[in-house]
Amino acid sequence: MREKAFILLVAAAFLGFTGCKSSTGPDVDSFIGTWNATKAEFVSVANPSTKVDIIAQGWTLTLVFNASAFTMTIQEPGEAAWVGSGTWASSIDTVTLTWSAGTSGESQFDFALAGDHLTLEGGHMPFEFTAGVHEEAILSLILTKQ
Repeated sequence: MREKAFILLVAAAFLGFTGCKSSTGPDVDSFIGTWNATKAEFVSVANPSTKVDIIAQGWTLTLVFNASAFTMTIQEPGEAAWVGSGTWASSIDTVTLTWSAGTSGESQFDFALAGDHLTLEGGHMPFEFTAGVHEEAILSLILTKQ
């Protein structure tokens, strides 16, 4: 009987340790800094076959995180830079950007962070696939920390 009780106790302890997931993501310090995009692909929500990797077209995208705020700068060659900013938060597998300038609402991304490499996927943002026409798009980024 003691053996069964001991086995149940060990099993319960094991399940307790492995079954509890933290709802917080990586340490905030892991995100803080300047991140340069090596890929920034916008995919049209209305027509998913319409996609544009702006980095491949010579644009730049920089994302700067501080402890609670972010700034995203997108620069098309020969054009004025677009700058958006707001606050951000992370959980175990998502980064949420809450926009206060440049656009509005939230963009929520699934993320993978490995050292100086950050992948953000699935954030909704407007984009002009046709000049002057803003469309809802899904943004996926591959970034390297500066």
